[in-house]
Amino acid sequence: MLERGAAELAEVLGPAGFEFIHAEQATSNGEPMAIGEFFRGDRRLELGFRSRLSLVRYHFGEESLSHEDLVRGVRALEGIAAEGEYPGFSADPMAAFHHLRRDLDRFGTIFLRGGAKAFRALNKWVNKHPKKGGLAGLT
Repeated sequence: MLERGAAELAEVLGPAGFEFIHAEQATSNGEPMAIGEFFRGDRRLELGFRSRLSLVRYHFGEESLSHEDLVRGVRALEGIAAEGEYPGFSADPMAAFHHLRRDLDRFGTIFLRGGAKAFRALNKWVNKHPKKGGLAGLT
């Protein structure tokens, strides 16, 4: 499933110069997990798949952001009202890859084409503005 999902993501990441490697099989909470990543130079998009896509993390040099934080930061800094679609809610395990692809189209420019300085600034903003917990985090 990871390979199938990666093929869909490659339609966005490939033209930006990223290549996919299936890194390893691991076990998480007693469940097998496939881990792979798209990489280009010092940028990596780390993916983990169990029964669904459960890990999406962006790495740029020493900096790292979860998908949720990347979307939250880009929305705030660029004034985008639309929310992220990943992970979405579906019984189809491929749906998360579809949602992630749409999020990459909408929010991924800073990772796909931006510079290290812009990614560091985004990470700094995310760290300075942590996600609110509890009921306050729902707004």
